[in-house]
Amino acid sequence: MNKNVDVALRSIAAILGGYAVSALISFYFAFIFFHTLNQQEGVAILSGSMASYFVFFAVFIASFAIKHTVKWCAFLIAFSATLVLALPLVSPLSNPL
Repeated sequence: MNKNVDVALRSIAAILGGYAVSALISFYFAFIFFHTLNQQEGVAILSGSMASYFVFFAVFIASFAIKHTVKWCAFLIAFSATLVLALPLVSPLSNPL
């Protein structure tokens, strides 16, 4: 693969994939903070949003650290799809299961 295309694909995976995964993970973090740590609603949502920055940076760094760009993009798509499918089970303001 051309080096410029590889860097472009890694940049797209880092930015878009990192944003998608961290945005979805913030819902899960808010759910965990609200129900397990018994934080107030606003604090749990804010804490979940702040904690998702670590996920974004981890995905961003991993996008440039891996060898196979196409496999990483496929993993990010599959992981995001899994998070979206499980999203109805998680609501920061709902009762725990």
